[in-house]
Amino acid sequence: MALTEDQKQILKSTSPIFKENGKEITSILYKHMFADHPELLDIFNRTNQKNGTQPFALANTVYLAIENIDNLDVLMPQFLLIAHKHRASTVRPEHYPIVGKYLLVAIDEFLGGMGDAAILNAWSAAYKIIASVFIEIEKKLYDELGDKYEQGFLPFKITKKEVVASGPIVAFTLERDDGKKLHEYHSGQYITLRIKKDGLLHIRHYSLIQPFDGNTYRIAIKQDADHEPKGIVSNEMINKYKVGDIVTLSLPAGTFELVPNGKHHLFIAGGIGITVLCAMIHDLHKQGKSDQAALIHCVSNEGQAVFADEMRRILSNDQYYLLLQSRHLAKDMIKKIITPETEVYICGSVP
Repeated sequence: MALTEDQKQILKSTSPIFKENGKEITSILYKHMFADHPELLDIFNRTNQKNGTQPFALANTVYLAIENIDNLDVLMPQFLLIAHKHRASTVRPEHYPIVGKYLLVAIDEFLGGMGDAAILNAWSAAYKIIASVFIEIEKKLYDELGDKYEQGFLPFKITKKEVVASGPIVAFTLERDDGKKLHEYHSGQYITLRIKKDGLLHIRHYSLIQPFDGNTYRIAIKQDADHEPKGIVSNEMINKYKVGDIVTLSLPAGTFELVPNGKHHLFIAGGIGITVLCAMIHDLHKQGKSDQAALIHCVSNEGQAVFADEMRRILSNDQYYLLLQSRHLAKDMIKKIITPETEVYICGSVP
């Protein structure tokens, strides 16, 4: 599967259209695709569709892939990150031709419906190359889980539910309900919850907040009600689900992890972004390496400083810094902590 020189030239000349208008083009794609294939909404986060983050993410991926079509290896870290999300959402090889079909529909519609065969053929050929890379990576990820049953959404029981900070932020402990072995994970990974509301399926990824203990998965969820569209899964979990209830989830995924053999680690968390970093700090503590960690946690107010007590037990005063929103993230603080050997991990909302 290779592009001709003519096709490369066409892609080079038309890719700037995608750079400038990619989100608009992918929004057209999703509009037509979901109209014809509503079942595919079950594997996409519906809130991310409404707020535009999903069309933007796809546009960005397509543009970068087209720009690097002769050397896709440079995008392997991004591809791996996306492939893990695809596996977690149960995207399958048969879904790729459907997306490819509507990508061409969207490009043609955006260009005025001219039906330029040369342009559409070039984009079709490029998309097939990109899709084949994802399909190959995702096959390996699925195979790692074992049989087909393990590759889907599995039943878990809520065994503990507790408010851990204002917001509210609620921690859930989940135990496998089918009696089968719990799948191992590394700190930094997430699970994907799927719930049903008003007859529709909704999914969302949640970071695991502690190192693997062999018995349970633990996540923390923040009430998502202060902006539109509201986070459906988060709000349903906090408002409706209780201890003893069954939820379905797909097994842990994700490429975020502690840098192997890192000598010093600085974690910078914004609000609920602490969840995944908390697991990593606990992991270092378990390894007897908590003296190698430092944490800066930025929150609106002290009531939202989730896991503050846990962090204070593990980290000393000169390793743990709680910053309230009214204070700027002082350069002096980072300068004081950072060394040429420091690995830096950042997690939080875009702001």
